[in-house]
Amino acid sequence: MNKLKKLLLRGTPSFLLPLGAGFVMASSGDVRAALGMGVAVTVILVLSSILICALKKVIPAKGKVPVYILIVTGFTTLVCMLMQAFVPTVVDMLGVHLACLAVSAVNFREADEIASVEGEGKSILSALITGAFFLVIMCVCACFREILGNATFFGKEIKFLANYKISTLVGTLGGYIVLAIILAVIRHIGEKIETKEEVNE
Repeated sequence: MNKLKKLLLRGTPSFLLPLGAGFVMASSGDVRAALGMGVAVTVILVLSSILICALKKVIPAKGKVPVYILIVTGFTTLVCMLMQAFVPTVVDMLGVHLACLAVSAVNFREADEIASVEGEGKSILSALITGAFFLVIMCVCACFREILGNATFFGKEIKFLANYKISTLVGTLGGYIVLAIILAVIRHIGEKIETKEEVNE
């Protein structure tokens, strides 16, 4: 398996979801919130990767963790401030979960395993792939939960579904159920692809 393939696999949902499950579950009740969280994660990943790549030669081995915390926290604060200025409604929907990105396992995995080792190009590519998958999964999860649970889309009512809402999907339990189903489907598809590749080899 070549390096590019390994890099792509690192960002796939089967690797990503267990690390960011809490954020997906907590912020996917509304498509607007899901988009906001997905974009925020992507921006933080890319900016953190760029800065860590630039500083990796001067960061001492014993000081990596606190430096990563400072970098990720700094960019998280910047993103929070920008979102508060331009999309305050989305920030209100995300609440404390947006600030909690400062301690997200997704961000720290990217910083520790890719940005601190690889060059700028691969680090940015990995950050974009990870952020894109995270954004897509957030939006897919949010579509199911908002449409079927609230009978709305982007906050607008879907009248013909109003009497068929599954309110459980809006709550915490519903979030975990939808997330588990999506993860199971993704892993099933991934296993099929791997099996085909083994047969072709």
